[in-house]
Amino acid sequence: MVQFFGWPYIDYMDDLNESAGPSTPESEVEPSQLRRSSTKRLIGGVAGGVAERFDIDVSIVRVIFVVLACIWGLGLAVYLAMWVIVPRSISSEDEPRTSREDVPVATNRWPYVALAVGVIVVAIIFSTTAGGHPRFGPGLALVWLIFLVSLAVLALRRPSRRWTFRRLVAMAFLVGVSIIILVSGAFLSVVGVIGVPMRGGSGLRFVQPTALASTGHSYVSEFGKSTVDLSSVNFPANGFRVSASVAVGVLDVVVPANAIVDLRTHVGIGTVTFLTSGGDTYSHFAAVPISLVTARQRALAPHLTIDAQVGIGQVVVTRAIR
Repeated sequence: MVQFFGWPYIDYMDDLNESAGPSTPESEVEPSQLRRSSTKRLIGGVAGGVAERFDIDVSIVRVIFVVLACIWGLGLAVYLAMWVIVPRSISSEDEPRTSREDVPVATNRWPYVALAVGVIVVAIIFSTTAGGHPRFGPGLALVWLIFLVSLAVLALRRPSRRWTFRRLVAMAFLVGVSIIILVSGAFLSVVGVIGVPMRGGSGLRFVQPTALASTGHSYVSEFGKSTVDLSSVNFPANGFRVSASVAVGVLDVVVPANAIVDLRTHVGIGTVTFLTSGGDTYSHFAAVPISLVTARQRALAPHLTIDAQVGIGQVVVTRAIR
């Protein structure tokens, strides 16, 4: 024992250390667990949970998710996966409803949440496709596939619960919605790879210009049958170009009887058929009409370039009868 101004210094410091208890290194302090926020939430509380975990403004996290969602749906995929995997924080009003701390209250509601999200995804795919923006279809199908894998992982990791009739119905609807999303995404992916534009509306479309001034250079349809009848137009000898396409369906192009036609067709999945106005089918298309015998006749004849494209379906080219 050491005397310091009459005080037993060493014994006094030992008493302080014993009362303070053993010190814990700062590196051994366990950080708080990431949970979805029950207070800062707009949809699932994912952004709020990340903001609370890293002590940052929740608005910044939401902006980051929105920006990532614009990059091939990456932000949406991450959000959906975290919504399923990350447990929700248990607030004071949730505590009486659960006796197990490690099982979130919302666990038994995941089929209904997934079904609601699936309906939203289906609505986005069909609305954007009808509006001429089908690029969202393949991306959302991939996001939904990631979402289903996350649900499967969640179901394997958590204890099974009693199946009720309502949960079975929800699961059946969820399976149906998933099939629609995945099939639509695969279909739009195929059309996108083929390269035929998806815009211009759907249904039956019939165009029959009667003069060169009223003839357009491009006719585009999305779904259905499109007929472009050019038989009544007197095209110039120096040439005129017309492009016509149907993403999914039938494209019927009628060319004048006396025109020299440079025909270019492209069909991703389907056939090309050549007809006459009488209904006869030919194995190939005659670019020069048989009535143009001399070189002068060919030089003065109307010249027309046709670019016909169909993603999935059929191209029918018909030469009119004089």
